[in-house]
Amino acid sequence: MPDAAQTKKVLVGLSVQLEVLAKGKLRKFIFGLKKTQENDVDKWTVSFELLDRATVDAQFARVVFLDVELDLKKVPVEAVQATADKGLNKAQVEYTLTAVASDADKLSQGKIKESRLKKTVGDLFAARNG
Repeated sequence: MPDAAQTKKVLVGLSVQLEVLAKGKLRKFIFGLKKTQENDVDKWTVSFELLDRATVDAQFARVVFLDVELDLKKVPVEAVQATADKGLNKAQVEYTLTAVASDADKLSQGKIKESRLKKTVGDLFAARNG
């Protein structure tokens, strides 16, 4: 009888798209969450997109798009993984509709810098536990 073989499952990449459609169905927030691995180190990025439309029958138009590389020293990796696995929870949806929406509007109006919205998007994961 051969020796028992060892098996191992290694996740080297993951891609999830999370969407929030605002109550009036005129705004859509899209978070493209992606996990990659380089030299045995996990790297998480978020492609954030805000879409608006004038009426529920109209096509969405892109208002804001940006890529955010998450700093795993500042962003709780457990919350990022839980969000990827389970989707956005109620606190994160609320955060999206308030803080993310506000800063996305400010960026589109030129009132804040892109770096500010990147931080706000990154804070989405801390909102999971807050």
